[in-house]
Amino acid sequence: MKTSASKNEILKRELEQLFGEQDANIETAAQCLKVMSHPARLRILCALREGEQTVQNLEYYTGIKQSTLSQHLALLKSRGVLVSRRETTYSFYSFSNDQITQLFDLIKEVFCT
Repeated sequence: MKTSASKNEILKRELEQLFGEQDANIETAAQCLKVMSHPARLRILCALREGEQTVQNLEYYTGIKQSTLSQHLALLKSRGVLVSRRETTYSFYSFSNDQITQLFDLIKEVFCT
């Protein structure tokens, strides 16, 4: 029979193998989830779930003032959650990739049903 200490050592070795080369990915995931956890940013993501939006539309849909909204959008973009493009005087924002969209869908399914 294995002792608790040896079970712990086995688990530790297994986790080190599993996560050994994943430290950077784990940090990226943590930062992404952290930035998504703010109520205002969740509102923004909810509005973007319907597709690409201008800053003006996001301000209207979320009720967040443009100066504050721009700060949230910049943070979401810097963490890889959103991408943007400019067209004349308008900035358009959307999810950076389908996996982020799916992650948000799962969050929405778990907490908004």
